[in-house]
Amino acid sequence: MAELILQSGDWHARVLPDAGGLIAELACGDVPVLRAMPPGSRSPLDAACFPLVPWCNRIADGRFDWEGAAVALARNFLPERHAIHGHGWQSAWAVESHGPGHCTLVHRHDGAAPGWPWAYLTRQQIVLSDARCAITLSVTNLSERLMPAGLGLHPYLRRRPESRVQFAAAGVVAVGADLIPTGESLPPAHFADFSAGAALPAGLIDHCFTGCDGTATVTDDHGTITLAAEGARLLHLYAPEDPAILCLEPVSHLPDAANAGGMPLCAPGETVSLSLRIGVA
Repeated sequence: MAELILQSGDWHARVLPDAGGLIAELACGDVPVLRAMPPGSRSPLDAACFPLVPWCNRIADGRFDWEGAAVALARNFLPERHAIHGHGWQSAWAVESHGPGHCTLVHRHDGAAPGWPWAYLTRQQIVLSDARCAITLSVTNLSERLMPAGLGLHPYLRRRPESRVQFAAAGVVAVGADLIPTGESLPPAHFADFSAGAALPAGLIDHCFTGCDGTATVTDDHGTITLAAEGARLLHLYAPEDPAILCLEPVSHLPDAANAGGMPLCAPGETVSLSLRIGVA
């Protein structure tokens, strides 16, 4: 199935299961909440939102050691030398169920080498109601040993010249020129005082914020977009020079956590999950 159309009240969405399990459009009435994909595009990099599984952000050089063995991953964002954002966003997802305002998509990985040596099953449920869009992403470990299991969502929020971003954080994780964490921490207002609501400064922000409570807002001349995440202890802010791109990504671990430590773990047969509720005010 090439495209799913979801509708509930004023909320409507387009979903492309086989193009990365991505959301192509999310709007409330005539007002976009997430950016809409250009007509005809099937690239996740043009998406409104795509899933991050089984890791988030970058793994340095596409390599890490686990239980005494080296794991080598495809460098899937050339020419960058790192592996980024997992497998889900570049895989076809199957439609498990679909109704007027909801769908459930599934993505399976068999654990075959080379690559991620753990088998897993991921489900992504997208549900529209009269009040919001709710996205739940889960992964089940189908292998017979403990699996690192990162989850996240990568929403491209509506960005306007008037946009002001608000969220609370305890700190910012410093990164080097290769966008891999240096091990240092910066004060939460390093870029702007987002706790009080602030415009995005000039220049690239591609940083993870710690000590977040899962909530954030983006306010502009169209109103306020509200975000509320569960199962994500970190918020990754991606705001490049491009004035149309703004991502507030709930994620379960830091970039390169597979090498630096801190990857969430999932026991054989266990399921871990993350959810994001997107509303408007």
